[in-house]
Amino acid sequence: MFTIVEGSGRTFWAACNGSSTYYLGQLVAWNAAQATHNSSGTVSPLLTSTGVYGTTLRQCVAGVVVGFNNRTQLYTTLGNMKVEYGGGTAVTQAAQLARDWTGQEGMYKKGDTQALLQIAPIFPHTILRGPLYNAAYGTAPTELALTAVGGTDGMVTAATTAANDAASILGMGTIYFRSGLNMGLYRVNKNTSNTAPSVTTAFPYQEAIGDKIVAVPIKQGQTGISILTSYGNYIDCGTAPVADGTGMFGVNVYKINLETAGREYAEFAFMADHFGRVRA
Repeated sequence: MFTIVEGSGRTFWAACNGSSTYYLGQLVAWNAAQATHNSSGTVSPLLTSTGVYGTTLRQCVAGVVVGFNNRTQLYTTLGNMKVEYGGGTAVTQAAQLARDWTGQEGMYKKGDTQALLQIAPIFPHTILRGPLYNAAYGTAPTELALTAVGGTDGMVTAATTAANDAASILGMGTIYFRSGLNMGLYRVNKNTSNTAPSVTTAFPYQEAIGDKIVAVPIKQGQTGISILTSYGNYIDCGTAPVADGTGMFGVNVYKINLETAGREYAEFAFMADHFGRVRA
């Protein structure tokens, strides 16, 4: 799930759109598309980006779901993990009165029976932490063992591995050593193949067959990330990046942590483009 590291405002309660399931830690938008208002609610789940850095749908990021007005917490299984959820289709009188709900705050009185979300707002300066998973919630990025070494120059000459989760774009990915003499070190990738990791800035020590690495298709700095419509609560490292950012969200990444399998994450802020409905 996404969490806010710094830069959020006070939380607020918001109405669901009456048709979607929402998950704890999910990103939500004020609009599902530029010309679409949430006519039956306030926020909708963030959809997969389309166009160059989202210029097709032009969704405006609103915040992160941090709570629900369910009296009893509801859980479902996503991938291999249990996640709290809420929302749904309780829009009729009967459906609302049948809910096991509890009071909320803000503009909604405690006696309001509709399904509501507690949102932590996001702004261009808000730094988020998002888990890195491979195509499914809870699935860690693939750890790769070097099966061949191409040179004695610290991987400037490509090594060889089994296929990585996604092919790389030169200068848009990160390689991290989990074992060997370079254990704990990060470098920006040079390779475009998902079986031949290489770098421009050499690793200081010679890599060896059997050394373990993790390679993800994002890097510190300006980059694109994939957030899938299905859940909207993780960064997908199994989607190959596109050079012009098509199908990606534009972000500024401040930190990547690939130390522990299943606990990989990135800390980032959305570029300001994702907060305006009118974009070039």
